[in-house]
Amino acid sequence: MARPAVLTFCGAAGGVTGSCYHLAVDGAALVIDCGVFQGERDADDRNRGRFPFEPAGVAAVVLTHGHLDHVGRLPRLGRRFTGPVLGHPATLDIARLILEDSAKVAIHADREPLYGPDEVAAVAAQMQAIGYGRSQAIGPFTVSLHDAGHILGSASVRVAWRDGGVERAILFSGDLGRAGTPILRDPNLRWEPVRDGVDWIVTESTYGDRRHPDREESRRAFRDVVQRALDDGGKVLIPAFSIGRTQEILYELNAMVETGELRGIPVVVDGPLGLSATALYERYRDCWDAEALALLRRGDKPLDFDHLFEARGAKQSAQVAHIDGPAIVIAGSGMCQGGRIRRHLRDHLSDSRTDLLLVGYQAQGTLGRDLQDGRAEVWIDGAAVRVRARVTTISGFSAHADRDELLDWFAAAPLRRGGGAFITHGEDTAAAAYAAALRDRTGVAARVPALGDAVELARA
Repeated sequence: MARPAVLTFCGAAGGVTGSCYHLAVDGAALVIDCGVFQGERDADDRNRGRFPFEPAGVAAVVLTHGHLDHVGRLPRLGRRFTGPVLGHPATLDIARLILEDSAKVAIHADREPLYGPDEVAAVAAQMQAIGYGRSQAIGPFTVSLHDAGHILGSASVRVAWRDGGVERAILFSGDLGRAGTPILRDPNLRWEPVRDGVDWIVTESTYGDRRHPDREESRRAFRDVVQRALDDGGKVLIPAFSIGRTQEILYELNAMVETGELRGIPVVVDGPLGLSATALYERYRDCWDAEALALLRRGDKPLDFDHLFEARGAKQSAQVAHIDGPAIVIAGSGMCQGGRIRRHLRDHLSDSRTDLLLVGYQAQGTLGRDLQDGRAEVWIDGAAVRVRARVTTISGFSAHADRDELLDWFAAAPLRRGGGAFITHGEDTAAAAYAAALRDRTGVAARVPALGDAVELARA
């Protein structure tokens, strides 16, 4: 008799980064995501450590989307992994961009890089695209992708296999987006129960313990910050993930330009990754929602407007500090752990006219979290910096579903009677709160696994 499938939680358990799951069935294995750990003290050691499985035995890697905490360890895996890397075509393009950028940045780090450009090129050569709703057979597995609405190309991944003549299946939510978010379609809530049915769901819980503010409320708060900059001549610094958040912020700024609210204030996207990602968003308009496509038909490019400037090279980035008067600067990284935002923080945090606008999740242990928590002084690249800037958090721009949106997605998912759930990709309090809310609303047995847990997927 065949042994049950085994699912091992190799990342994003007990935290929000390092996403990686290993699914073993009848001697074959599949890996879903292979991201880096970020923020924690031991993150670098974890990223350099051995994988808790044999890479050579993995039939394929399936990516939910292209953010670094979901793809950043792929080149390390690729040293002994020769199978395909599967994902939506936009996800694969984003993954190439972000891995190339990561390898480039790592050259200047204190420690030896995790990998270099050659290893990125090697894993890029293994990439094979799958469109939404298409099925792909890999050994005993059948994989399909379904729109998750988080960033361009993001997907929830359904994996099915045969168990004694009966189909078993598991659904990995990936990072779930929000209904009504600009540019991209909403997360898929339309499932065909027989065709798409699953026995287990692995779901994220980043914001599983809270609700986001109403989007209009967030837009008003955003406009207030911009108006302050116009009034007092200060800078607005927006640490933003280059892929997803940068484009959403540009969309909101474009709306302000169209209504006359921005009044010529320069907006600078600082960094080649954010600029290249925006070009990808323009390329994959088949992923856009009806509202964004309607703007295009009216002749309004939602990611481009007057007074939008590119700082692609280092020299252009340095010149941003010399802009006289108010300006909006969008730069990575989103948690302020690296990238060009750190230069701008160093230059402007001590100026009381500066507004620091945090529009994304700030993990524990990151500079962004320290600033969000109100630290009066922070260290940036070996120097102490006094914080006199106004720090504003607008969680309504989050690309992650909140508790109620997660519950709605789960309630719509095609979970078979008696199925179970695993809660991951959240800090301990968020994961526990969401597991409790899930049990209360649906009655489904929800477990919060620890990092390294291996679970037999067996049904009675």
